[in-house]
Amino acid sequence: MNTGRTTAPDETGQNQPLKGWEELGIVRRRGVRGWFRRHPRVMNAVVVLIYLLLSVGNLGFLFADMAERGWLILGIDLVIAALLIFRHRAPLTVTAAVTVAEAAALTIYPWHNAQLIGLCFALYCVGLALGLKWALPVAAVSWAFSYVPVLRLSAWEAEYGTSVLVESMDEPMSSASFFWAAAPVMLLFCGMSAGIGAAVRRGREHQREILEWAQRSQEMAQVGERNRIAREMHDVVAHSLSVMISLADGARVVVRRDPERAAEVLEELSGTGRSALGDMRRIIGVLKRGDDVAEAREQERGPVRETLEELYEGFRQAGLPLTVTTVGPPLPDDTGFGLTVHRIIQESLTNVLRYGRQVSQVEVRVEHQTGLTEEESERLRDEEGLSQEEQDALGMGRSCQVVLTITDDGLPSSGGQRAESVGSGQGIHGMAERVAFYNGSIYAGPGHPRGWTVRAVLQPPH
Repeated sequence: MNTGRTTAPDETGQNQPLKGWEELGIVRRRGVRGWFRRHPRVMNAVVVLIYLLLSVGNLGFLFADMAERGWLILGIDLVIAALLIFRHRAPLTVTAAVTVAEAAALTIYPWHNAQLIGLCFALYCVGLALGLKWALPVAAVSWAFSYVPVLRLSAWEAEYGTSVLVESMDEPMSSASFFWAAAPVMLLFCGMSAGIGAAVRRGREHQREILEWAQRSQEMAQVGERNRIAREMHDVVAHSLSVMISLADGARVVVRRDPERAAEVLEELSGTGRSALGDMRRIIGVLKRGDDVAEAREQERGPVRETLEELYEGFRQAGLPLTVTTVGPPLPDDTGFGLTVHRIIQESLTNVLRYGRQVSQVEVRVEHQTGLTEEESERLRDEEGLSQEEQDALGMGRSCQVVLTITDDGLPSSGGQRAESVGSGQGIHGMAERVAFYNGSIYAGPGHPRGWTVRAVLQPPH
């Protein structure tokens, strides 16, 4: 399935997230490091320039020791510099070529000023591309192969004599002692270069995981928002059209016998249509502004109790023989919770209006069960010996619940079954989603001995 995500391979050969998400992590890096991260070609050029500057640091000693053959070393330095340009594209190949070039340079002139510096730059990219598991063995093998020519140091001194570089040292040291001291240091540098590359790789992988997680979170949020908007549109359209159809049918029946009553019904029909149109405009406005659907709708609604009364009256006008029973204290003054209660009752009554046959009684029961207080719970523990678990098992827990029960006594149209649904099931699914948000449960199914029952149990916010 195409999620709309665009990926591209980075310098490590792995796929990076969408460019905009990648830049989200890069742009936040300020200073010189962030600038070079955003301009990798410039960083590569700087690395090559640094290597060239280090290579020409001992030209005087080079030509003093080897005369015109010193140009061979400069040629090898230029070859290594050219290879470093491609170190990100083919790190292993470049590392192998640089290793051979470093060995050639040490064969010709063991006192090469930039010995193994180019190899360190190449090993950094091996760690960046392949990780520490591969980079450290490659570093060890490359170091060993590069330093093999040092074993013929005595042959070189027999041909050229003691290097001017050794003679210029403040403390005299034999050539062999110098290389025995330099070799472990260069091995350490090679290992550190590979390790730094591997550490940067891990950091970028972590950053990539965070960015991909952020992208997935955005996609999930978009899906959730689309589902909320679809649920709101379903509630508005299904409810309003069902009521309008019932009102239109009623007006058609009474228009000849009671024109005044028909006019009242048509006025109610018109009002329902205008209300539905206003709701749809608000939802479309949410799409344009990016606000939350529930919050935007609640900003234009009254308190929950007044809204429910208006809802009940609208269904009575549509012809439902509705009875409402409220038990317990008023519902919590929470807009999100109030909207959930409103939508569940609205969807249930709309389904009765659409599918119920020969309905003579519809009952809405709203029970607000506050549960036991802390003092009452302690008294039951002390006097009755009931633990908190036993109280919960007996339905005497301290948690509050709001129970919504909507029942009707309608008959199926034929064959003992309720009328076939003409909808998509979005309504019941939407009710289940709303109830789950408040740690509740819902049942929607045939009643006994007849009709249909919807029962929702919600845990109101404290």
